[in-house]
Formats: sequence, structure tokens, C-alpha cells
Amino acid sequence: MNQQQLLELDQAIRHWLKGLDDIIPNLIADMHTETKLNKFDLVTNVDRMIQDQFEAFINEHYPDHQLFGEEKNNDLVDAKHGDVWVMDPIDGTANLVKQKTDYCIILSYFSEGEPLLAYIYDYPHHTLYKAIKGEGAFENEVRMPKVAPLHINDAILSYNLYVINEQTQADLKNAAFSYRLIGSCGLDSLRVMKGQFGAHINTNAKPWDISAQFLFSEELGLKMTNLKNEPIDFALGGPFIISNPGCHEAVLEILNRDGGYEVNKNS
Repeated sequence: MNQQQLLELDQAIRHWLKGLDDIIPNLIADMHTETKLNKFDLVTNVDRMIQDQFEAFINEHYPDHQLFGEEKNNDLVDAKHGDVWVMDPIDGTANLVKQKTDYCIILSYFSEGEPLLAYIYDYPHHTLYKAIKGEGAFENEVRMPKVAPLHINDAILSYNLYVINEQTQADLKNAAFSYRLIGSCGLDSLRVMKGQFGAHINTNAKPWDISAQFLFSEELGLKMTNLKNEPIDFALGGPFIISNPGCHEAVLEILNRDGGYEVNKNS
């Protein structure tokens, strides 16, 4: 795919995402919620309908493309070959159910394993963030600047308290300026992209939680690795950090100190 074709594809996807503004309010007004693995792992008709509609869209307009999505069986999807879309139709479903805000849609396009397009749609605020390979990252079509280096002492860090042991939590809090957690991997990551957070850590990220962050990190000069400072397989996910380059190594040093961050590290 040449650059002109990529820009045309971006235009089509932005048009499709904008169409959700007419669909989501009715879905939320008649929202049905189910529990998957545990009480925090929720799915709604909003998640399923958004994903089903996007799958129908690509089947009609891009029949050679595959969808690797949260709310479907992906056994037959070869995510590393061909044209693949990775989708979390609602990232932060618990926030949607409990708060009616702080959730987003994550969508990204990979060709032969390379990220070429990425979108995070903050629907409650009608703000679309996108990245295009080689073109930069944008907030509602306004170019986003690369973030300035941020020392850990000045950084707000984002992570889940329930999966990090008390000593590591204490060390992170002592080293950083403060702590926050929105509860949506996409929105927490966006705070890093905008220079508001120093880092966001997710110890159990699924591919659709972090698919867009690969390209945003490239275009904005951020660090994105696993918690051992190694590259991440986008088709597998796993523990990850997206970080300001100025505090990436300092955060990882604390996470891996004295046996690591896991809650059961001494058991």
C-alpha cells in the first residue's frame, strides 16, 4: 500500500468512526451488561454491536482484510500476515457501565505485522486521536507535538494497585510526583502521549488494549516495551509500559527491583 492509498484508507476509517456518533447513544440507552471472567470483566451490547458493525464494514469494503477483535473468536486470524485490523470496541467497559464516561474505542491497522494506522476515539468527549505511519499523530486533525523528556520525580504514573506489591507501590510513589489511574488502557496511554503522565503500566494487556499505542509511540517519540525492556509481540500482548523517554528506565528499574513487582513475589 502506497502513502496515497494509506491516506485514503484513513479517510474511510475516520468517516466510519464518525458514524458511531449516531449509533452509540441508542445502544447506551438500551444497554445490556454481562460478566465474563470476573466481576470487573464486563461486556455490553455496545461492545458487540460496534465490533459487529466494523466487521461488516471491512467485509464489504476491504474483503481481503482480517479483524482481530476482543469480542470474537480469533483462532483463524493470522495477525502477523496480510492486512489486519485490531479492535477493542469499548476499552474501559466497566467505566462505561458504572460512570458513562472514561472509555474509548481502540482501532489499528497492521500490514504484514507493521503498524500503519492507529485510532483512539474518546467518544464521550468526541475527540479522535489518530496516527499515520510517517505522517505523525493528531488530535482532531491537529498535529500532536512530541513530548518533552520528563524525569520520574516530575511524573504522574498510572498503574493498577491490585497487581503490584506494596513495596513496589511505595517505591514508585516515593520516586514519582504522583499516581493516577483512569481505568482505560487507551485513555491512560493517551495521557502519556500528551505529556500529562510519565508512564502507564499494564501487567496483563491484551493485543487490542495496546494495538494503537505501537504507532503512536513511534510517531511521538515515546518508549513502549514489556516490563523487561524488551519489544512486545503485538499479536500476544502481555505486561507492557508506554512511557515518556525521560523516565522509562527509572520506572522499569523500580518494577524489577528486589524480585519484581508481582503481588505474590515472596510466596
